[in-house]
Amino acid sequence: MKTTEKSYHISKGADDVYWILNHGESFVKNLSKDFDTAVAKAKKYIGVDEDIPVDVWHRVKKTYDSYQYPIQQDSHVDSYYEYLYQLEFEAKKIECEARQFVGEVGDTLEMELELIETFSFESDYGYCSCYRFKDQNGNRFIYFGTSQEADCFKNAGDKHVVSFQIKRQFTDNQHYEKDGVVPFKVNQIAKLKTNAPKIKYELIQLRNYETDIDEIWVEYISKKEYKFYINNNNEKILFYPKNIKSFKQAKELLYSFCDLNKEGKLTKEYLLNINN
Repeated sequence: MKTTEKSYHISKGADDVYWILNHGESFVKNLSKDFDTAVAKAKKYIGVDEDIPVDVWHRVKKTYDSYQYPIQQDSHVDSYYEYLYQLEFEAKKIECEARQFVGEVGDTLEMELELIETFSFESDYGYCSCYRFKDQNGNRFIYFGTSQEADCFKNAGDKHVVSFQIKRQFTDNQHYEKDGVVPFKVNQIAKLKTNAPKIKYELIQLRNYETDIDEIWVEYISKKEYKFYINNNNEKILFYPKNIKSFKQAKELLYSFCDLNKEGKLTKEYLLNINN
């Protein structure tokens, strides 16, 4: 139904979850996921009696194709997106401001940390790895180093109980945009130690452009816990050779793939069906 610039109307929110109230082309508020409840709330907010209808617009989520929705809706769709962004901004701001220093510089602590991300960079002393963590309260920690003690942290979300020393405490004024909106407090840690099983690695580079196999590697903890991977056209794929009893045997199998590759017999299908 058409509406004038000064009238109220209900429409479906840009995320297609809430019914929302608009005043002309401006977003006013979320109403409800339930349509009848949304209408009742809208009428109460506007102060109309039951005989005065509230216009309802049904529409799809906004796209960049102007033919997908009426042109006159552009303004209030944009204002709704701005409203959602502001809610997200305020939530992140509160979360960042709540991050605290933990302990004091020089303290040795033990707690469970969750990996946020890891990356490497070149320093004056060679390549260095950076690990960014958070604790159960959302406080932030960062570790720079190449210690094998950190090898148990592989993917974002990995959690392990570790002991460490507080090396430095500072406010992050440069990189907070990665996961926040205002500067927040960071605990830089050192002397990282964990009781997690130590993982041994071996990697071979094949650069087989015919099969798109770049690398094959093994991660070995014990004869009951090991994983072989293929880097196939930048896709990480697991395969499962049986009866590996030692890291030495795992490496021998790994390097046998080099000979197969030279003979032109190595394919992704061969590796995935290696036990057949």
